[in-house]
Amino acid sequence: MSDMITLAPPLPSIIPAPSTTMLSNLTNLQTFLLSLPPSVFQQIDLPTEHLLWGGMYARTVRREFDSVTIGSLINKATILIVNGSCSMLIEDRRVDLEGYNVLAGMPGRKSMSLARGPVEMTLIFPTSASTVEEAENEVFAEADLLVSRRDEDSGTITITGG
Repeated sequence: MSDMITLAPPLPSIIPAPSTTMLSNLTNLQTFLLSLPPSVFQQIDLPTEHLLWGGMYARTVRREFDSVTIGSLINKATILIVNGSCSMLIEDRRVDLEGYNVLAGMPGRKSMSLARGPVEMTLIFPTSASTVEEAENEVFAEADLLVSRRDEDSGTITITGG
């Protein structure tokens, strides 16, 4: 039977919220890392592209090889487009994503990911917000922790009347 091929588990089409235990572990890890002095741990700049158009908000980040992120807690259902190579914590397990992936995300989730190469991640959701800050506050329970809030000049903002 050495000729058998073991297939990887299928990629999820929906990203559920993590278990209560995993959510607590991610929050504790994030709190610990943010409490460290800058000489020990420093958040990377994460330029963010924001687009508000036609009742939708899209936010895109581009990450380089070996960057690790722990995302903010997400309050609403979203679409997440991942283009590139990364490992994400989905449903309390590591899932390797390659190429172009469109995933439906449930509310109540917080995730961690590792870029295994260049990767672009775009989060999209419907909104009635008229500013990026309003949209971020609507979707993220921890909007004050967003890197885009730390350096507002590190990205682009496009707001249209569409």
